[in-house]
Amino acid sequence: MEPAAIGPLSETVMRRPRPDYDPLGVRWGSFIIHPSGTVSGTFDSNIFATASGTKSDFFVDLIPAIGIGSDWNRHAVSFNATGDIKKYVDHSTEDVNNFSTDLAGRYDISNGEYIAADATYQLLHENRQSPNAVFGKEPTEYKIMAADLSYVHMVSRLGYRIDGTLTAYDFNNSTAANGTTLNQQFRDRIEYVVAPRVQYEIIPGYNAFVRALGNERQYFSQECGTLVSCPLPGGIRRNSHGWEVDAGTAIEITRITTGELYIGYIKQDYENPLLKSVSGIGFGGNVIWNVTPLWTVKGSFSQSVAETTLIQASSSLETNVQLTVEHEFLRNVLALGSVGYVHDDYQMPSPKRIDDTFGVDLGVRYLLNRNWTATADINYSERDSNVAGGNFNRVTGIISVKYAF
Repeated sequence: MEPAAIGPLSETVMRRPRPDYDPLGVRWGSFIIHPSGTVSGTFDSNIFATASGTKSDFFVDLIPAIGIGSDWNRHAVSFNATGDIKKYVDHSTEDVNNFSTDLAGRYDISNGEYIAADATYQLLHENRQSPNAVFGKEPTEYKIMAADLSYVHMVSRLGYRIDGTLTAYDFNNSTAANGTTLNQQFRDRIEYVVAPRVQYEIIPGYNAFVRALGNERQYFSQECGTLVSCPLPGGIRRNSHGWEVDAGTAIEITRITTGELYIGYIKQDYENPLLKSVSGIGFGGNVIWNVTPLWTVKGSFSQSVAETTLIQASSSLETNVQLTVEHEFLRNVLALGSVGYVHDDYQMPSPKRIDDTFGVDLGVRYLLNRNWTATADINYSERDSNVAGGNFNRVTGIISVKYAF
């Protein structure tokens, strides 16, 4: 959970406020409460994301949520909590209960100067299509606890900010089909990130910035394969530290086209010589083109070092590209189409693993009124890998209804 180099995105068709259809919430003194509930039905053609012997199923998803935000002239505080309950028709071992909560606040020192803090807790289950996932009887359960602290000083053309992030990961063991315990606790770790950024407004609409980032990743135990007893003699502990330096610009090309681009150098050093250190060019950016008030085209791309726990791999040099088109058919009927590509170059001894993952998504959103929203989505994903069993293709279709106050 590193602070992003890319700044806030401009308004798009999907993000645009709609006063006639946006939920009003429930006022409680100087706070506004936004409760909601979503029920969806999903068909998944490959629930285990396997190359052969695929299994399909249908599951129902219940998502209760509540958001509480302050309505103050200065300062701000917010709280959000979301549940995610999935129940499968035929494969009850895939049933999961997820939960996330977030508490955030901002203290305004003066105009353009503030301190922001954020704390999150998530109880999650690992997606079966993740290369890091083990094939246990049930999806691997894990928890994420994170805290962010930021100081922002943008009172003149020359401004700066400092972000600090602490993220802890806690994995539960999984169980194989034969009852063997699959150790996953070697993945428990804490990640520290500090990221100062300096920004200068050249002319209105054109900002140049330089960002530095340092991280420390500390694992609690050694990697032990599928064995429960840890540590083992000669086991691998995945501790590492790294840094990144970027330079970029945020530009308003026209009143309807904005973007932010950066390029830099990244390096991640691993303490254990059996794990390959990685370095290379880091880059990223996004461009938003509001073609007309009814059409938005968005593009984004990035390259960074992604953490992994694949055997013998230290990390992945990951490249992401995505293109999205949004359209407003009517004020209350919205559509979205997107295509994405992810290239993972795993840093490991030859022959090293390389994955190419493709995805296509089409969706429609129908705003019935302030309270009711209906959506329909269809998604296709495919992974091409140079390792046996690494390939899969998957189709999911989702229909959902949401009620929000």
